[in-house]
Amino acid sequence: MLLELSAPEARDLKQALEAALRQLLDEIAHADQRAYRDMLRERYDRLEQLNRRMDIPVESDSVYA
Repeated sequence: MLLELSAPEARDLKQALEAALRQLLDEIAHADQRAYRDMLRERYDRLEQLNRRMDIPVESDSVYA
């Protein structure tokens, strides 16, 4: 899938991802059941990978992610 974002949209999405990652870390730390914690960790890893991919410099009006 190809998603075209404007620079402000890319910044907003990056901020939302970072907030979700912080929340997931807290939820992982408080999870009692191992299976649930593992599922949260997998989700965290996917979102963290996406967040790293968003670290490209925004030089034009559009960003492809």
